Amino acid sequence: MATTTVTSGKIDSYLGAKAESLLGFKSPKIPKERLHLPGPDFIDRVWTISDRNVRVLANLQRLFRHGRLAGTGYMSILPVDQGIEHSGGASFAKKSRLFRRRKYRQACR
Repeated sequence: MATTTVTSGKIDSYLGAKAESLLGFKSPKIPKERLHLPGPDFIDRVWTISDRNVRVLANLQRLFRHGRLAGTGYMSILPVDQGIEHSGGASFAKKSRLFRRRKYRQACR
């Protein structure tokens, strides 16, 4: 897998006139000291001060240390079944024949 390095000059050129406002944004509402940034010690820094059971913390640690994002402080959980019933079309589109329960059940058989 090839990786590319983008310099700040290239980023500025991609963003154009909005570069200064986007890259120099500072949130006046949330101070940076209150943010919990991800990292290898994320569970120790953030979750151990809670009232969670030791088993819960151990299982959470296991989740954070598994997979392609292991040890980064990030975790990605996707649904197992990403079929039509979980799509945006099922929720927001006009109910077509495809989304009618009876027709859907027949199509799945």
